[in-house]
Amino acid sequence: MLRDIIKKEIQDTIMSPKFVFTFLLCTILILLSVYTGVNNYLAEQKEYSAAVALNRKNLENQQSYQTLAGLGTKINRKPEVLSTIVNGVQEAVGRVATVNIAYDPSMIDSKYSTNPIFAVFGSLDLTFIVKIVLSLFAILFTYDAIVGEKEKGTLKLSLSNKVPKDRLILGKAIGGFISLLIPLIFPLVIGLLILLMYPNVSLSGEDWGRLALICLMFFLYLSVFFALGLFISTRTQSSSTSFLVLLFIWVTFVTIIPKAAVMGARQINPIPSVHEITAQKDAFLQEIQKEAIEEQTNYFKEHPRPQKPEEIAKWNEDVRKWAEDLQQSLTGKIDEKNAAIERDYQVKMREQQNLAVNLSRISPASALMFGTMTLARTGIASHERFLNSVRSYKPLFTKWVNEKMIRTADFDSAQQPKPDLSDMPQHTFEPEGLGDSFRRTLPDIILMIFLILLFFIGAYVSFLRYDVR
Repeated sequence: MLRDIIKKEIQDTIMSPKFVFTFLLCTILILLSVYTGVNNYLAEQKEYSAAVALNRKNLENQQSYQTLAGLGTKINRKPEVLSTIVNGVQEAVGRVATVNIAYDPSMIDSKYSTNPIFAVFGSLDLTFIVKIVLSLFAILFTYDAIVGEKEKGTLKLSLSNKVPKDRLILGKAIGGFISLLIPLIFPLVIGLLILLMYPNVSLSGEDWGRLALICLMFFLYLSVFFALGLFISTRTQSSSTSFLVLLFIWVTFVTIIPKAAVMGARQINPIPSVHEITAQKDAFLQEIQKEAIEEQTNYFKEHPRPQKPEEIAKWNEDVRKWAEDLQQSLTGKIDEKNAAIERDYQVKMREQQNLAVNLSRISPASALMFGTMTLARTGIASHERFLNSVRSYKPLFTKWVNEKMIRTADFDSAQQPKPDLSDMPQHTFEPEGLGDSFRRTLPDIILMIFLILLFFIGAYVSFLRYDVR
């Protein structure tokens, strides 16, 4: 009997105009998102390769280690292949970090800064389609699942044929959910096949595992709104009331709660602005520059340049050693102070972020966004992981370039040797593993499973007590 109910529910849904419209629209949007995602990824790959080559060429063209130290080197973040599915925050936070001896590195050259029109319209990725479009269709499929049949009289007719209420609600839930997944699964499979056709898009075994977990989160997210629709449909007396209540809940979940969580976190845990942090670093840098000038003035007063030619070589060596020690000392002070300022700022910012995330996790839409971005390695944590690797690289670069500047300095000649990059330290970045990503995504998965059970049990119990007259 349960199989017959499921089969009838699927047939009725598939034959309805709303299913045809849903299927066509989802097919167009999903294939369009995959196509644009792949093209964006390929374009970012080309930009990355060109930027790395250009940075190397600029370093090789520097005339001295002094100019190299001031200019610094640029660290470009390699695009993530799963950004074709989940764009995340990478377009907004920047893709390049400059490392020099003076300033603490930060990400620059975001897509929004180079082309502000993207900030107006945002990106069209698969997560956006599932979060907005398919969740609305889940409401459309379920708002009249129970109360609509009551209004038409078919619910009373079905129960008059000795169909148990528990079998009926289970059959309608399973059949309706399968019908909802069809507009997602078929275009998604076609989109993945298109993805595999591109020779420059290569998915590793770990990437496929991440993609499977992302799809799981899509299914769980749709299940939340599907179960919610069933629950509201069993608690209202008319289809119009059910639709309005579901639409209100959808707006609250998808738009209000995430924004309210961020605003609330800002009020509860305020942090200094980026401009204040930069001002603190600049003020300390000016102090160090004054200290350097005073040290230099005092040293040359106490150690004037000798007149005898045989003493000049030793004097040059002493000056070189003193300058190397001073440079390392002052640079160490700058790095230490900047690290302390940045560490304090990062702690406060992380507390604010964690509060905003935990508050917004009441909404399944936030759970979907945080979970899929974590799995695709395009979220905030991946951005901070990369930036921390750049900050760890800065002391290595600073020490190397300072030693080179002092050792190659020629106090008797204005001509300085061109930099030799053969022993320059290289930046390395180790992305987060699948196990760590899954552990951080697990709370979002558990939350959505809890909401599914809560809404479905509520719908099940409510329907057993439902007055079909």
